[in-house]
Amino acid sequence: MTDWVQIQTGPNAPFLAIGRWEVRLVPHGWVYVPDFGLRKAEEGVVPSNVAVNQDMLLCGDKLALYIDAQMTLMRNTFQEPLIAGPRPAEFAGADEAVLLMVKHGTLNGYTVVQVQNYVRCGTWIGIITLTTLERELLNVRQDFERFSKALAIQPPEAEPPQEQQDGAIR
Repeated sequence: MTDWVQIQTGPNAPFLAIGRWEVRLVPHGWVYVPDFGLRKAEEGVVPSNVAVNQDMLLCGDKLALYIDAQMTLMRNTFQEPLIAGPRPAEFAGADEAVLLMVKHGTLNGYTVVQVQNYVRCGTWIGIITLTTLERELLNVRQDFERFSKALAIQPPEAEPPQEQQDGAIR
């Protein structure tokens, strides 16, 4: 089997989208989940997944404060998380990109790893998060990187025309 790859281009080409993210590749062995991202399609194992999200900066134009807030949430949510990063990364079309890795235990005794890419375009933030068991990381990391590199950031939707008090649309 092969990967699913977006081959049509142009303004009228159909595509998979999650917010401003355009999904252009689904690696073989993974399933696209609308409004979420990807899930590894394997029987009998805890499935790895890739969540594709977005957010907005509330102030400023740098990821640093946003990342600091995310790391505080992780420290308060996970039991003894090990956090590597943040470190600068590259992402096509982004003003800024950062990579963060988190390793933490679960109630079932498994060790979970999250690889998080944060990208910023203006005040928009895109977040791509791989969540997998530590023992599966080497098996899924290459697919995650290929998927992430194939994602495209779409321009923001145009603001709808504003109706003025005189009833005219401008």
